[in-house]
Amino acid sequence: MYAQSIVAGILSIVALTSAAPLTARSQSGSYSYNNGTSTRTAPPMSTGSGSGSPYNVPSYGNQGQPIATIIPDFTSQYTVSTGAVDFHTSRGLVSRTHSNNGNDVTTLVTFELDGMYSGNQCQLVFDLGSDPTSYVTGTGKAQLFTTIAPATADSESWPSGNLRNQALGTIDVNAYGRASWEAGSGPGATVEGKFPCSMIAGQIYGGEIVPVGDEDTISWTAGKGDGPKILVF
Repeated sequence: MYAQSIVAGILSIVALTSAAPLTARSQSGSYSYNNGTSTRTAPPMSTGSGSGSPYNVPSYGNQGQPIATIIPDFTSQYTVSTGAVDFHTSRGLVSRTHSNNGNDVTTLVTFELDGMYSGNQCQLVFDLGSDPTSYVTGTGKAQLFTTIAPATADSESWPSGNLRNQALGTIDVNAYGRASWEAGSGPGATVEGKFPCSMIAGQIYGGEIVPVGDEDTISWTAGKGDGPKILVF
């Protein structure tokens, strides 16, 4: 029953070649997937941003330490009001403020999990604290969604509705540690972001991180250990 409850929603597996077409801006260079950015788990992060409060080392309960940490291959910023996608950015940004005139920003992430992990258990988490430039203000909450097709290039007109698919749940972001999951509902909802790796192993898939509330900003440096990641157990 556990696996059936998340099959319909978890991270919406999509082949890159089937991604919806974009109206691309000119950009230099080309990008390729690396079959999952997989690394052995690093030692616990030591400090956070701002006041320098200590990073809260996550507890894995009876799962043990993860054998691998998968970070996004691509992190992109999406401006909701215009449909513009800034592809493969150096920072993730989730933002809604009274002063931005409705120009909310969400973050699109694209992962690839190696097929060798098909027999393992996975957990989707969100961390802050490894990079001193990462920060959170306002509500500090974000909704996580699957994406029908991941972003593949800069765009001035990402499809209407941003190809948003299943809601995975809401996270409460901790400035100096791991975000906590709030209970969700629906076919895509997960328990603390946990799911069988077989659901996504060997596939390319995408998701979106969306602000919650009238004042909410979450910012992190992509590829530095902060932001969304998948732990493999």
